[in-house]
Amino acid sequence: MGSGLVNNVFFLLGGMAVMLFGMHIMGANLERVAGNNLKKLLGKMTSNRFVGVGVGATVTGIIQSSAATTVMLVGFVNVGLMTLTQATSVIMGANIGTTITAQLLSLTGVGFDAAAYAALIAAAGAVLGMFVKNDKLNKIGYILLGVGMIFMGLEVMSMSVDEIIYNTTASGERELKGLFAVIFQGNHFPLLLILIGAVFTALIQSSSAMTGILIALSSALKFQNAVFLILGSNIGTCVTAILSSIGTSTNAKRTAIIHLLFNLFGCLIVLAPLWIWGDEFYNFMVTISGSSAERQIANFHTLFNVFTTIILLPFTKGLVYLATKIIRPKASDDENECKFMYIDERLLETPPIAVNNTKKEIVRMAGLAKTNIDYAMAMLLEGNSTNMGAIRTNEEIINYLNRGITAYLTSLSGRDLSLTDEKKVGSYYHVVTDIERIGDYAENIMEYSMRLSNEGIDFSAAAKEELKRVNETVDKLFDAAIKAFDMRDVSVLGLVDELEESIDRANQELEGKHIERLKRDECSAQVGSVYLQTVSNLERVGDHITNIAFSIKQYVH
Repeated sequence: MGSGLVNNVFFLLGGMAVMLFGMHIMGANLERVAGNNLKKLLGKMTSNRFVGVGVGATVTGIIQSSAATTVMLVGFVNVGLMTLTQATSVIMGANIGTTITAQLLSLTGVGFDAAAYAALIAAAGAVLGMFVKNDKLNKIGYILLGVGMIFMGLEVMSMSVDEIIYNTTASGERELKGLFAVIFQGNHFPLLLILIGAVFTALIQSSSAMTGILIALSSALKFQNAVFLILGSNIGTCVTAILSSIGTSTNAKRTAIIHLLFNLFGCLIVLAPLWIWGDEFYNFMVTISGSSAERQIANFHTLFNVFTTIILLPFTKGLVYLATKIIRPKASDDENECKFMYIDERLLETPPIAVNNTKKEIVRMAGLAKTNIDYAMAMLLEGNSTNMGAIRTNEEIINYLNRGITAYLTSLSGRDLSLTDEKKVGSYYHVVTDIERIGDYAENIMEYSMRLSNEGIDFSAAAKEELKRVNETVDKLFDAAIKAFDMRDVSVLGLVDELEESIDRANQELEGKHIERLKRDECSAQVGSVYLQTVSNLERVGDHITNIAFSIKQYVH
């Protein structure tokens, strides 16, 4: 390592970069290997707050980021998969789970050369990741590579700080060396340290990484300063969830606020005791951790989050109540507007849940299309134009959902999906297109109604009765198809086939009856044109509905 202070600063920054990148590689691949099944638990939470804490700690221990867990919770609450009360206990558990990282990193202080073993682990991981073709072994290899990089980065940072503060430098560098010593070892105002910890953690988006950096600097960093930096890091990590909640529902924003409130209250609870009895607390940490500065920092991080959870868990409902007072409900929250009800970008981090919620959004879209067909046929047969505005509004939503769901499916297809979910995503593209076309046919029928009204003409009673019967069959087909699609029920497909054939037969029969009416001068050419177009449109609607139902055969056997 270079002898100059500037070189050592460069090594310090480089070591920090290696450690942060190692944490990213390790966390991302841990998530791919084991995260999805665990994260499914987040969507199946009970009201038991202790279960919530356990799930939050477990999931965060796997993905190594309380901020990432909270971002997922914001997404779940935003689409109604989880209540605020459930999310609160998971947030508390996430704060405990994120301390596992610091406990692992503190192994550098237990008396063996962790960096040397880390170098060997990194080398083995690089071989597995780059040269082995098995996908699971690739991911395990990159996990090992990330672990190795973390410990090597820590070693470089630690050595750099030791060189900067303790080793003799050229006379021109002594003043800068003294400045570093003041920064790391001086007596600082606790609130300033908390602010520094919060800002730096907000920038790097990880309290685990911040604690890792403090562990790397532990040989030169005064423990009484480190504890306040850790308090700040717990506040700073809330920024990620707060930013992710922008543009979400009221309750999703409240989830992010609860994360912030929990960490703020935790800091306030311990701030005064740490400030007043700092030396006594340091002696206590030496008693339970030994002389290792790394272990002292890691254990404080864990104790603080466990203690805060124990104190605040009974006040879960109070935190929820306070969040509802801070974030007021929106003036209007109309479900009938251009927005998603079930899908959310944050759910992409949990692909199985994202796939399931995409299905829910598609079912909602299909319901709007069915409503428009019914409204349009009512206009045509009864001359009731009351719902004309509703048809146009629903069509705007259908078009919005068509574009949005298609884009979401594109993002989802790039995720690590199971074979079944890959087939579902592939089929959903076609289902969304079928529903969009049904919406277009509803608009066509509405325009036919307007044409009849403008020209002052109408169907005969017999023609109206025939169209009414076809529309009733279309309604039955729609209900059966959505049941098949939503429930993945192949037993319904026989009924779908039967109803679709019935519509096809009716189409042929009605064309024949129309020709007979024309021959008897019971129908004008203008009315006949609209009649035939309506029948044709309903027959095509039936085809698209049938496509929706039979799409499940691609992934249900």
